[in-house]
Amino acid sequence: MSHSQPHELYRPIELTFEGTRVVPADRTPLTVRMRHKASGVERVALGFWDGGTTYRARFAPDLEGAWTWESESDESALSGATGELEVARGDDHGPVRVAHRFHFAHADGTPFRPVGTTAYNWLHQNEPLYSSTVDAIADAGFNKLRFMVFPQGGGYIEHVPDLMPFERTDGRWDVTKPVPAFFQRLDSAVELLGDRGIQADVLIYNAYDRGQFGLNELTEEEDAIYLRYLVARLAAYPHVWWSLCNEFDQLERPAERWDRTGSLLAEIDPYDHLRSIHNWIELHDNNQPWITHASIQNGSATTDFGRANLYRDVYGKPVVLDEIKYEGDIPDRWGHLDAQQLVHQFWITTVAGCYASHGESFVTESGSLHMVEGGPLRGDSPARLAFLRRILEEVDGPGLDPIDKWDDPAYVAGIHRRVYVQYLGRSAPATWAFRLPIGVPGERPEPGDRFEVDVIDTWNMTVTPVGRVFTLDDVQRNDAYDRASAPVDLPEGEAIALRITRVED
Repeated sequence: MSHSQPHELYRPIELTFEGTRVVPADRTPLTVRMRHKASGVERVALGFWDGGTTYRARFAPDLEGAWTWESESDESALSGATGELEVARGDDHGPVRVAHRFHFAHADGTPFRPVGTTAYNWLHQNEPLYSSTVDAIADAGFNKLRFMVFPQGGGYIEHVPDLMPFERTDGRWDVTKPVPAFFQRLDSAVELLGDRGIQADVLIYNAYDRGQFGLNELTEEEDAIYLRYLVARLAAYPHVWWSLCNEFDQLERPAERWDRTGSLLAEIDPYDHLRSIHNWIELHDNNQPWITHASIQNGSATTDFGRANLYRDVYGKPVVLDEIKYEGDIPDRWGHLDAQQLVHQFWITTVAGCYASHGESFVTESGSLHMVEGGPLRGDSPARLAFLRRILEEVDGPGLDPIDKWDDPAYVAGIHRRVYVQYLGRSAPATWAFRLPIGVPGERPEPGDRFEVDVIDTWNMTVTPVGRVFTLDDVQRNDAYDRASAPVDLPEGEAIALRITRVED
């Protein structure tokens, strides 16, 4: 097989093969060995059964130039096929990975600032709800969606899907017999998100079955069979993130089992996609090497300054507060934040050097919730979070880090001597006197350094330059000041942040 037109760097290419019989999913039916001609770099893509006697393998080239490939299999009909392709750079920036320890960037180095949302059971909804969810999320400016592969059971679940992931054998789900139509729908869902610029945060296992479907009863061996099949289908998509489970600790499984499964995931994914595991009450050990970033649920870590950044200190990895409660109107304690409070908690998360995810728990017409089924967004926070994303994407550097995490009473984040962000909370004072913290390690400000200041109204979504330059005239051990300049007048009582940017000479 050859391609006359160059294939785009990082984009999946699908190879199709016809076998003579069905190979159960507990065996890898074929692999495709890809070789980059110039460098000799090799990648191995796992093949998968896709119904009838059709088999496929997906590969995402990560180097420009000529590649050759050859299929390998115990089945003679699937073995020995060869081809080559030419790969050229396109518009795709590649998979998102950890960058500069606490942040994220695409494979080509482009920074990525996650401002995501949640619709756990979106995959299993009918039209028009299914498509309208993606439209709503994309239009709102979210760039990551957390959703589950397996259907959710329990409260607020008003739609039970007909399509399930596996056939049944003797009353049990048979993971060696995946249902192609189910996984083809999953493929399409991931592709649809990518087309709209949304990272697919795929929740692999299900702690929310609650006995309704029995998909929470898989053995560790069955988990592994399903995992290999899932990775074979999805890993070539550049915008995939893996999350082993949402609220993993609702399942009675030892930590060692989760670590073995996570280690297997890291081993079989040739593209090193981001990997996490999300907690309910009991935090998993996010120091495990297979975990790339900490995905945390904590209802109070973002209600006040100086808390969320402690997770960075413990894990030394990016921290995404994927559940900090939701904007909504239900009585449950996790589901009735007002929009102002949720936006406030996002900004506290930001100056902690962390990231957060959104969700809505307004009761929908069906009796469900948006963070369960999706659909149109109802809240007032999404527009303000899109505004925050814009502010984050204007940061010229890896991301915002706490400047002086030891004892900065203002909890300022930024990049030493380049840019600083100070969040003044939901009720700003009438004035602000120019001050910068000095942290270690980091480049120290010096007398004569000049800065511009923007006043950011986090609720009304405005950025107002102060219109004058501030010059450091008093640099102490832990603080730097412009004593000569008059204080900055602020809209007292509003939710205000300050962006302080050094003016280069």
